[in-house]
Amino acid sequence: MIQSEKQRLRERMRKLSLEKPPGNTLPLLDALCGLDHWNRSSSILLYAPILSEPDPTSLLTESGGRSFLFPRMAGNHLEIYRMTSGSLWISGPFGIREPDPETWEPSSAEEVDLAVVPGMAFDLGGGRLGRGKGFYDRLLGDPQFRGVKIGLAWEWQIIDKVPRDDHDVPMDLLLTGGKLHDPGSMLDKPQKRG
Repeated sequence: MIQSEKQRLRERMRKLSLEKPPGNTLPLLDALCGLDHWNRSSSILLYAPILSEPDPTSLLTESGGRSFLFPRMAGNHLEIYRMTSGSLWISGPFGIREPDPETWEPSSAEEVDLAVVPGMAFDLGGGRLGRGKGFYDRLLGDPQFRGVKIGLAWEWQIIDKVPRDDHDVPMDLLLTGGKLHDPGSMLDKPQKRG
């Protein structure tokens, strides 16, 4: 039942993504860099975007001594790699840019302080709809993962309720535009970069 609800929602969100023009990621990224969680984190997991996902890769210039990690598909799970000065990208499954394991340093879930997570849809209670393969749920649900999970989304990706299974991992925070949504408090807090 929940799987069919999720599939219908994925189809709806795919159609919607084709109708929406690419958004401006600057307010999202400014809000992200203004968070205490960002400022306290030394290892940040980002993602290479696909389709209409917000693109966090320009944050690579905001290192401030932080290291950046990226996922790479390996079978049915995500491996984590740390970017170095000689890191190169390769095209992975589904045409997604991912770390070349020959030029990136291997890392692990336990090293992630902050994870910036993509999704097809989110709700204000922390629910996230992925693309259906469970890659992020397995990574974020790993007992070694202790980082803060922040969903990054356009306003049109926020829906009333994302259908959830027991294995679905909720987000700790959700950033849309210049707004931070905190599922723990259900308060929306405008964020300014400071």
